[in-house]
Amino acid sequence: MKHIFKNRQGETIVEVLVSFLLLMIFTSMFVVSLRYARAMSQKAESLRETAYAFCAGLYPANNAAPKWEKEQDELAFSFGDYGEFTVNGVELDSVETRAEVTENGQKTTEQHKFYRYSKSTAEGTTNP
Repeated sequence: MKHIFKNRQGETIVEVLVSFLLLMIFTSMFVVSLRYARAMSQKAESLRETAYAFCAGLYPANNAAPKWEKEQDELAFSFGDYGEFTVNGVELDSVETRAEVTENGQKTTEQHKFYRYSKSTAEGTTNP
């Protein structure tokens, strides 16, 4: 009988409670990370749909050209550290698009202005 009481192998109730507590902490962290991942996935989907809607406004259906409006012309851009290459006669154009955006079940109309740089046909490229 003395031999049975001296054999102290096995887990105590404190060890079992600590391991159960650690399991609960890790499980709760996993659940929170899944919720965060789901929320970010929904946000990414919403942003993707908004981008698609704006691009549909920028590039209309049936290969119709967007209506670009001239913002500024006769700009000059230099490339390189010492102005080795200059492009004269660059124009800044813009087009404004509108899109219906659905976020959290609410539809809103947003507008965005796109810009592009284009080369006017009057002048060529110069190299000073």
